[in-house]
Amino acid sequence: MDATRIHLFITHLPVFGLFLGILVLLYGIIKDERHVKIVSLIILLISVVGGVIAFRTGESAEHTVENITGISEDTVEEHEESAEVTNLFFYGLGILSLGSIYAELKGKKYSKQLLLVVLAVTVVTFSFVAWTASLGGKIRHPEIESGNTNQSSILNPDHD
Repeated sequence: MDATRIHLFITHLPVFGLFLGILVLLYGIIKDERHVKIVSLIILLISVVGGVIAFRTGESAEHTVENITGISEDTVEEHEESAEVTNLFFYGLGILSLGSIYAELKGKKYSKQLLLVVLAVTVVTFSFVAWTASLGGKIRHPEIESGNTNQSSILNPDHD
């Protein structure tokens, strides 16, 4: 499997993984269940790894699409710039999640506060991931760019 296919395949993991991680982390915090909190942090770490892989394979994907007719160089560039910022949040979230797992396992006094920080950073990271994913979708889906999601006009452009 080449880097472009990996990029397209893996990009869904951070979107859905972070969303799931937020839900599980909220549940763990509300119910104060240590194991649920640790599982949520592992979900977040898996999502971070997926995000870093998506970022690392993005350059190859860019080279693959840059010579395809109808692909906007500006759209690709906007997606790439957003991904660069998002990648920074991934690294920060990864470090915070690892620290939070350590604090939970060791029963540190600051573990609850750290979990709240992880939750806040995850929500912010998710917003960046969702925006980056949306920009990536515009590269090959012009209906997203135009805002036209009416199925009949997409499938039958001559239909009024």
